[in-house]
Amino acid sequence: LILTMGITVIIGFFVLRLNSNAKQGLETTLNMYEYTQARLIANSGVEIYLEKMRRNKTLKGTFLNNEMADGSYDIYITGPDSALNIRSVSTFMNVSHETIVKARRDPVKFPTPPGALYVSASAVQNVMMSGNFTVSGFNHSKDGVLVSKTVNTVPGLVVDNDADSVKMVGVLKKNTVSNITGKGGGTPNIAVLPQSVDWPAISNELAFSADATLGEGKYNGGTFGTYTNPQITLINGNAEFNGNLSGAGILIVNGDLTIAGTFNFKGIIIAYKESAIVTKMNGTGDVVGSFIVSGSSADMNISAGTFQALYSPEALENA
Repeated sequence: LILTMGITVIIGFFVLRLNSNAKQGLETTLNMYEYTQARLIANSGVEIYLEKMRRNKTLKGTFLNNEMADGSYDIYITGPDSALNIRSVSTFMNVSHETIVKARRDPVKFPTPPGALYVSASAVQNVMMSGNFTVSGFNHSKDGVLVSKTVNTVPGLVVDNDADSVKMVGVLKKNTVSNITGKGGGTPNIAVLPQSVDWPAISNELAFSADATLGEGKYNGGTFGTYTNPQITLINGNAEFNGNLSGAGILIVNGDLTIAGTFNFKGIIIAYKESAIVTKMNGTGDVVGSFIVSGSSADMNISAGTFQALYSPEALENA
């Protein structure tokens, strides 16, 4: 009987001990879960506000009580652009976690556009430039008013190689040759300036900082930024502009571009593709700043409508 009672006591002790261990294990698991969730919320808060800072180039300050996954986080953004401090403090159940990130905000280094209209391609194909168009590398104001023919000027049309220049001249000689003017004179004013600029790479960097990202399609009206509030607009895919559209800043079209309506833009337009690119400017279009076309080959059609590409240091500075 004594032996039996002793064994019973020992078994009872082990059962209690096992229950105690199970309880401690459960508490440890719950604590780990709470700490993990708190850490994930804090880290996610940093990522969310880094994305917001990419869109809003001046975003700083304190942003409290952001809810996420049954918890919350507070964000504190301080310091100059060269030494930003992003602090995220999260709360999940009774657990807090702090994440601190050091960052730097640098502007994209954009090369100076070499001309009013720059075609960067291995070969220019199927050129049609017979419409009512004007390309001028002379210095114009943001409103397209001529400022100077000698100060801050560039060539009207720039290509990468002699073969493209000969092809352009051959096409334009059949039409009005005085519509392309700019630095260096000549009619038409075409310069061969081989560039070492990777325009797709520049476009991708700018696209990462885009204020607005749109898909391919037809655009029958709208605004891509204003002169007082310019923006970086990215269109991923082929774009056709109909109706009345305007914009200011930098417009990036990752695809073919057709201007068929009334379009006015102040700043830089980059139309690029990794393959052959087609640009049709057959509406009433005004680009005051610079227009860049980049692809493995370029198919240009300016055969109807009224199109102007006017170089403007003022509009470029504002972009």
